[in-house]
Amino acid sequence: MVLLYTGQGKGKTTAAIGLCIRALGWEKKVCMIQFLKSPDFESGEIKLLKKLNIELYQTGIGYSWTKTPQQQIECIQKAWRLCKEILLCGKYDMVILDEIVNVFCMKTLCVSDFLTEQDLIAVLQNTKKTMDIVLTGRNASKKLIEYVDLVTEMKAVKHYYQKGIKAIKGLEY
Repeated sequence: MVLLYTGQGKGKTTAAIGLCIRALGWEKKVCMIQFLKSPDFESGEIKLLKKLNIELYQTGIGYSWTKTPQQQIECIQKAWRLCKEILLCGKYDMVILDEIVNVFCMKTLCVSDFLTEQDLIAVLQNTKKTMDIVLTGRNASKKLIEYVDLVTEMKAVKHYYQKGIKAIKGLEY
């Protein structure tokens, strides 16, 4: 199955990690590639996934506004090469592509020069049929929504950020 968690609300990555934990409970082999999150940023879920020996790749370069467009492009290209390799190697039962959907709607870069949703779909069509793939990110296109098997949209209704409360360790990261 190909599952998609999208929308403006919080919880897309958290939902994907929940599926990861469920798969681990059934002794399935899981890999997670985080397209935009940097290994420099520590979070509770990543600390736990490392303890669980999940194959995890954080390919982001941190705060994008501090990097040049060329640095960002090179980073995403490297992540996409890794992504194709992981998806096509056939050794995983589940692969999570965290924030890949965000890559397609970046306004500061012309990502479509080297990576399109059609490229992703073409690779997904060539993965082993027993592999579950989880995509996360805001603003999923109609094309992606039509292709996948399950779509959950996270809707922002209320958040303590609106009261000026900053990210809380253990809840946000």
